[in-house]
Amino acid sequence: MTMEATAVTRELIWRRVMDELGFEHARVRRGQEGTELSGVILVAEQGAPLRAEYSVGCDGAWRTRRVSVTQSWRGEHRTLTLEHDGEGHWQKDGRGSEELEGCTDVDLGLSPSTNALPINRLRLGEGASAEIRAAWVRFPALEVVPARQGYTRTGPARYRYESLESGFNAMLDVDTDGLPIEYAGIWRRLAEGPAAPVSSTQAFVEALVSPGPSSELGDAAATFGWLVGGWAGTIQDHDPDGSVRQSQGEWWFHWVLEGRALQDIFIVPSRRAPAQSGPGANRRYGTTVRTFDRAGGRWQITWISPTGGAINRLAGGRDGDRLVLLGEHHGKPIRWSFSDIGADRFTWRGEEQDSAGQWKLQARFDMRRIT
Repeated sequence: MTMEATAVTRELIWRRVMDELGFEHARVRRGQEGTELSGVILVAEQGAPLRAEYSVGCDGAWRTRRVSVTQSWRGEHRTLTLEHDGEGHWQKDGRGSEELEGCTDVDLGLSPSTNALPINRLRLGEGASAEIRAAWVRFPALEVVPARQGYTRTGPARYRYESLESGFNAMLDVDTDGLPIEYAGIWRRLAEGPAAPVSSTQAFVEALVSPGPSSELGDAAATFGWLVGGWAGTIQDHDPDGSVRQSQGEWWFHWVLEGRALQDIFIVPSRRAPAQSGPGANRRYGTTVRTFDRAGGRWQITWISPTGGAINRLAGGRDGDRLVLLGEHHGKPIRWSFSDIGADRFTWRGEEQDSAGQWKLQARFDMRRIT
């Protein structure tokens, strides 16, 4: 959820005083459209560094609407996306989640900040209590389970939190925004103040990049979703005379436009490759945007190459164990395909059909996953 430029912003830091093994740096942005909590959590988990970046978007009534989490732990990056319609129906990573039906708020297990969500949404009077059903995110598994919780307002700025299933309870002292100051010897606020304005670069990235696919894509997201991340490998251009020119390249994929599209950046030669002598593969620095045509049941892509001046449009999808896309370039049929797909590798081929109907290889990319 994007906050307008006039939103009030704050930054806060908490320390996990329970075991002195963690910190959280959070940002709160409040505007007419609602509130966004975002932050970075750094903790020692089972002896290994764990970093979690999160964003929780709420509407004007403090109802949780969208959640994204990216976790790095023990050499692995994992992501989680939750979408909530405000009426108790949830999508998890783009798919309906029946087990979360009826949940009203998200509770990030490593964060004190998300206690502010039910506190602000419920707006209890002093002495009043309420029971809620929360979507509880457990770290480092990134599991989401429903959790019965209770909140009681025991004073002007004090609440008692209860896990109604485990029996755990704790007192929360909060500020005027419902954000914890002291969380019963578990978390303690160290600092808070106004946040610096978001840079135009950061604002652009936040508007473009999405943590995961939109629920609108359904099962179609899996067709190309496995590509998200970074790849590096050998790029070959095959010339009509049979010669082959070769360089190293890199390829980056991510969901964009609220997860409705998958975009990539393709770079040859790789930015980190040493300079090479002799003719290498064609220089490429371009981008492809992939969108799904639900009516036609196929993916459509547009490749834009500022370095080569090409704009190619193709369409297609899964064909057996390959992904095949068809289009035209200068009036000739072209075929782009992904094959030999593994967990950490794939081969991409670019082909053109000649007048005899034969497919001629023009380019081949052998890629391996790097992130």
